[in-house]
Amino acid sequence: MPIDIEKETLLSLTQATKVVPTVNGRRPAIATLWRWCRKGLGGVNLEYVRIGRNIATSREALNRFFNRLAAIDTPAEGTRPSPQARRLVPTPRARQRMLDEADRVLERAGI
Repeated sequence: MPIDIEKETLLSLTQATKVVPTVNGRRPAIATLWRWCRKGLGGVNLEYVRIGRNIATSREALNRFFNRLAAIDTPAEGTRPSPQARRLVPTPRARQRMLDEADRVLERAGI
C-alpha cells in the first residue's frame, strides 16, 4: 500500500530515526532507513515518497513495515520441532559411536 500523502503523517528519514524505538540504546542510522526503503529487510520494504530531492516516509508506513516484519517472524502454531527432532544429524562423536557399535555387531555375527 503506497503512502497517501494527504492522509498520512510524513516524516523525513532524519525525523523517522527519532520516531523509531531505540535498540540497545541506539537509534537506527538514516542510512539504515534508506536501506529498508531500497532493499528491504526480510523481503519487506519500508514505503517512501520522493519529494524533490528529499525522501520521506510516514508514521503509518513505519507501523506497516514493522507489523509485516513481525508477521513473517511469528512461527505458525504447532510448527515448533520437538527438542528430540531438532538434532537430526548426529554429531561426529555420536556418529563414531554408532560406527563402532555396528563394527562390534558385525564382529559378533562373524561377518
